[in-house]
Amino acid sequence: MRFSHAFREVRVNVSGSMYDAAVTLLRTLSQPHGIRASLSSSANYGAVFTRDAVMAGIAGLLTGDAVISAGLVRTLEQLRDLQGPQGQIASNYTIVDDGPPLASFGTLVPRLDAPLWYVIGIGLSARAGALDPTPFRHSVEVVLQLLDGIEYNGRHLIYVPVGGDWADEYVYEGYVLHDQVLRAWALRLAAETYDEPRWREKSQLIDTAIADNFWPASGNPLRARSHPVAAYTPTRVYEMFDLAACSLLVVSGRRSERATGALDWAIDEYLARRELPPAFHPVIDEGSAHWPALSRYHLHGFRNRPHEYHNGGVWMIWLGWLALALARNGDTSALASLRSSIEGRLATTARLGGYAFEEFFHGASGAVGGTPHMAYSATGIVFAEVADHPATRALLVP
Repeated sequence: MRFSHAFREVRVNVSGSMYDAAVTLLRTLSQPHGIRASLSSSANYGAVFTRDAVMAGIAGLLTGDAVISAGLVRTLEQLRDLQGPQGQIASNYTIVDDGPPLASFGTLVPRLDAPLWYVIGIGLSARAGALDPTPFRHSVEVVLQLLDGIEYNGRHLIYVPVGGDWADEYVYEGYVLHDQVLRAWALRLAAETYDEPRWREKSQLIDTAIADNFWPASGNPLRARSHPVAAYTPTRVYEMFDLAACSLLVVSGRRSERATGALDWAIDEYLARRELPPAFHPVIDEGSAHWPALSRYHLHGFRNRPHEYHNGGVWMIWLGWLALALARNGDTSALASLRSSIEGRLATTARLGGYAFEEFFHGASGAVGGTPHMAYSATGIVFAEVADHPATRALLVP
């Protein structure tokens, strides 16, 4: 492993014991068939979810952890072997006893972020020297052809149904920024991995389409708002702040004034006040036009009460990606503030009964919520710890 030496002299930026516990959990979840989403088996969380496993595997690459990195490689191999005939990548798969994996490509709608994280996982694993990309070449080619087909109209953006990405019980849809950012990153990594200029050129076209379509046009009264819209359709604009998309925009791409502005908004609204930003802002309450749709759309019971789950919950995984974005952007003061706020939240949680790597914190009260023992949450803590380490930049920045 090229980065196996990276943490011999690491300093502790978040919580030493919590960081160690996060790594231990990720190692435990790294099993022979891939990296499980959680130690819990409720609501299918015992499955291997593509997005969760790839992000956890990236944490393994950043820390040079052989166990977690190997779990990532096994996940990618399983996903390749389960690939659909048109190039589809499973949203998740489950191992039942000694039988073959049972793959899901989305229960209600297709999960279009799954193929994107799959290609990103291959590209970063290859860059780290953890994986030979040659046996994945055809698989990647077919995935990228599928995405071109889904794009359909040659305008460089893919149209995502409600629930088609990580926030699978949230209400945005259409041209979702999060998925466009992931696609551009996946193409850049694939171009580097396989020396394919056409994929690099396509990523640049997507970058341009993002810049042209997700910020208010000149003269628009919303122009003073520095962050991009989360999504839009031909008839509606979803103007909420999307922490995941804005963080990934900086981590995955080239530094730009607009991308930096998205971080500045989070800094001014939350970090400067010693608060932690939620996954989405503002919260949708019962008086919102989005409430009827939000309250009806769920698979395992309604979880999106105000300040909970996707609806204003604070997710450790996205705080981790925010830390990586702040480090890449050179915002050392904001990064220190974020780490201090995370440390404070963890300390408060410890006094109230402990933190078991639950999915999210309540956006108002700070109480833990959701499924415990989540790879997602452990990954976020690792990212926050290693964000400004030289090995992190070496892996994430071309």
